[in-house]
Amino acid sequence: MKTYRMLVSILLFIPVLSYAGEIYGTIKAEDGKPLTNKVVQIIQKDKVIASDSTDTNGYFSCAVKEVGNCKLVIVGFTDASFTVFSSTKSTRYNLSLKKEGDKWILKSL
Repeated sequence: MKTYRMLVSILLFIPVLSYAGEIYGTIKAEDGKPLTNKVVQIIQKDKVIASDSTDTNGYFSCAVKEVGNCKLVIVGFTDASFTVFSSTKSTRYNLSLKKEGDKWILKSL
């Protein structure tokens, strides 16, 4: 009976461990237009853990299993990064990409 309870407890807990959160949102250019067809990567500890391409509305969505602080980068835009937090819940980020001097900056809208 004790073994049965332990097995049931483990089986109920496993889905919590495998549940992925989602980091999603939109990215707009400096002129307010959607940033389309750009690769968005979520990086944690110098490793790409998720990626997606923006659609015609600048929308992206990345399923992320790792929890904690991450960096969102746009491939092809040196220095364009934004700190995001991954959890077991969905988190929305609406961002703007603009150039300041010779650097690309991602900011929250």
